[in-house]
Amino acid sequence: MAMKHRVYCTYFPDGRYYIGYSCKTDKQFEKYYGSSKLIKEYSEPLKKEVIVTFNNRNQAKLQEMLLQLQYREDDNCINDMIHIRLRMKYIKDFMPIDWKPKTYESIT
Repeated sequence: MAMKHRVYCTYFPDGRYYIGYSCKTDKQFEKYYGSSKLIKEYSEPLKKEVIVTFNNRNQAKLQEMLLQLQYREDDNCINDMIHIRLRMKYIKDFMPIDWKPKTYESIT
C-alpha cells in the first residue's frame, strides 16, 4: 500500500488553527492532531480536516509550506516554524491547491 502524505488543519474551539503535514498510518493519524506544544498540552476536544493527500512527500511538504506562508499573518494561525528541504525533481508537476480555513463548528 502506498504511503499517504497528508496536509491537514487542526482546529481549536476558540478559532485558532494549525496547518500540518503527516505521513502516519490511517490508524495513527486518527488520534494525531499535530506536534505543536499548544496541541499536545490542549485538554479540550480538537477537530481536524484533511486538506489534501498526496502520494509524494515533497509535494505535500511544499503545499503545507505554501499554506503556512499564506496564513502567517492570521492571528488565529498558530504555526510558528517552517523548515523545509525538497528535491526539486519531485515537485516539477506540483500545482498548489486553493484552500481557506474553516471554523471549528463546521468540522464534524
